[in-house]
Amino acid sequence: MRIAVQAGDRDFEIECKEGDDLLSLLQAAGVNIPAGCGGRGTCGKCRVQVRGGSFGGEWQEVLACRTEAEDGLFVRAGEYAGGGLTEGELGAAECDGEEGIGLAVDIGTTTVAYALCDLKSGAVLEKCAELNRQASFGADVISRIMSAEEGNADLLAAAVRGQIEETILRLKENHSIKELKKVAVCGNTTMLHLFCGEDVSGIGRYPFTPAFTEYRRLSGAQVGLSAAEVHILPSVSAYVGADIVAGAIAAGLDREEALLVDIGTNGEMLAHAHGKFVCTSTAAGPCFEGANIECGTGGVAGAIDGVSLSGGKISYTTIGGEPPRGICGAGLVDALAVMLKSGVIDETGAFEEGEKFEIGGGVYISQKDVRNYQLAKSAIYSGIRVLAARAGLTLAEMRLYIAGGLGFYLDGENARKTGLLPAENAPLQTVIGNAALAGTRLCMLSKRALERAVRLAKETEYIDLSADADFMDEYIGNMGFESGEN
Repeated sequence: MRIAVQAGDRDFEIECKEGDDLLSLLQAAGVNIPAGCGGRGTCGKCRVQVRGGSFGGEWQEVLACRTEAEDGLFVRAGEYAGGGLTEGELGAAECDGEEGIGLAVDIGTTTVAYALCDLKSGAVLEKCAELNRQASFGADVISRIMSAEEGNADLLAAAVRGQIEETILRLKENHSIKELKKVAVCGNTTMLHLFCGEDVSGIGRYPFTPAFTEYRRLSGAQVGLSAAEVHILPSVSAYVGADIVAGAIAAGLDREEALLVDIGTNGEMLAHAHGKFVCTSTAAGPCFEGANIECGTGGVAGAIDGVSLSGGKISYTTIGGEPPRGICGAGLVDALAVMLKSGVIDETGAFEEGEKFEIGGGVYISQKDVRNYQLAKSAIYSGIRVLAARAGLTLAEMRLYIAGGLGFYLDGENARKTGLLPAENAPLQTVIGNAALAGTRLCMLSKRALERAVRLAKETEYIDLSADADFMDEYIGNMGFESGEN
């Protein structure tokens, strides 16, 4: 039997059998809809509209993962097309003067970001970003690993390779490029394994051993890309990937004593002090990407990215000035700060009255959202404190670089008020946006920068915080909002 599908500007049919769930069918057809829970029916993000069959003639909203295909069914899915969270301004870079055009790619768990560059001059010809199409298989690396082990590894690889190839073809056409000479890729260790078609099972279970962490040079054909060369930047461990290594190169962390934190799902951070490099990850979860926030969304057009309170009135801004379709990580931080300031929640995170904080346009923050934020922000904040101590850095005197798509749009004061960032070194905190993409670009343009990345990855010691008593004490103690007011 067949079902009819309308997704974005596409209309097509899918051959299927009775009992197939809509999410799996749409995933296989390349339809990009969010499914943060990996199709387990808990996140509520894979909503589509259906009519026909047992649903009758009126459109009804259902969860794709919990709805079975029927003969004569019509499905309407609103695709999440792209993001607004890119790397900000990419400045001058050391170049080897190589002829040709290259593409730097940061495969984030939530967002894939690109920078098209002239290899000879280093000039950025175009920057863009889009949501990672693997999001329909799960919001975080653990759910993607589980999905791969359930038999979807090839689909996960095809999803991200396909969207990168589509971007390459579009960029080549837009800029009249005959050949793309080089693609440089960074990402967390799981994303790079899925992209390369490597087994991710070792990352998901003790002793958390990845199939590879070293730098790789491949042909484009090996990973389905129309480019001559593909360079995979090195990772450190199962949960500290090439994205944080590239970010460290962009920040010059190998030349300065400081700490770099990527505020995202994996909470990766790396510190340099006293001639040594140490790193960790804090499993902050997908809160900052909106995956376990009731009205949460990624950095897409229409995402609320700023919330403020003036004269007792709530106001907000959205990415692209579009009507609100949800709230992204930066907006969530602002919303929590407003809720604290206005007394909507107390220092424990509990609502004083009611169960929701209405922002506008149907977007709200629930008690569950507040709790999820508390878990995530405590993981980041506690990780910074413990890693700084392990590196021998004094927090009040420590330079702190804040990276990630969220970082570029983050209000530092609100981040400190809500306990996401420490207050002690506020003047020494620098937001550097998507440092991973910036560092990947540097490594693509300069062999010396690439050598720095390879050396840094080899010399960095990984600290496992999962069984660290100091971290657990910090994590529990920083769950409230008092730490952000210090």
